[in-house]
Amino acid sequence: MRVISVSLGLAGRNLLLVRRVPSVFIPSLVMPLFILIATAGAFHGIGALPQFAGESYLAFTIPMAAVMGAGFAGINSGMTLARDLEGGFFDRLQSSPAPRLALVLGPMLAAQARSLVTTVVVLLAGMVGGVMPPGIAPTLVIFAFALLFAAAASFWAIGVALRTRTIQAAPIMQLAVFLSVFMSVAYVPQDALTGWLATIARYNPVTYILDAARSAELTGTVIWSETWPGLVAAAALVILLGAFAMVPLRGLGSR
Repeated sequence: MRVISVSLGLAGRNLLLVRRVPSVFIPSLVMPLFILIATAGAFHGIGALPQFAGESYLAFTIPMAAVMGAGFAGINSGMTLARDLEGGFFDRLQSSPAPRLALVLGPMLAAQARSLVTTVVVLLAGMVGGVMPPGIAPTLVIFAFALLFAAAASFWAIGVALRTRTIQAAPIMQLAVFLSVFMSVAYVPQDALTGWLATIARYNPVTYILDAARSAELTGTVIWSETWPGLVAAAALVILLGAFAMVPLRGLGSR
């Protein structure tokens, strides 16, 4: 219970900074919209490929934009933590009786909360473009995968921040998230990819996350055989990157 209460307190502080420093959050809200509009517009003709089976390319792009928005939310938490490290606030937390796990869970929960906002905005943008939400259960699946990717991205960014202790490491946080999404099935299905990109996408866990979310978006139903690989991939990312974020705190003791 102590871990939960401290984590929620740190998450609330992290979210409060959105109001105080909106310039930090606004880009993470605008970028998914930009990606959605630019991708759906510039690559609209790709939807004519037989692999799309006549599906709307905008609908195909919505899950990718939602996942990318969740990734930006995770990066935002890492950048906020890096600022706390530079300003000395995190050092005070380290010397306090706060549980070490809460120091990581707090920013992660804040990232998940922000990802809810970005996902809602992406879905609303899709509605403006003529793509209605696929139904309650499929929409919840899209939100669930956005939350899981936000957790994974935040753990990655937090781990980088704890190791570098500077906001100048933000490009490293961003680059990994960008590459993980864009070197997957971000723009076309796996069957339409060729060469080295097809090989990388096949083993990229984000591919399975996007495939699961797209299955819910495009079919309007939750198909377990399409969903469970995404859940396994997302869970693996969260566990591995959660450990990556916790390792720098091991030498500080357990409280």
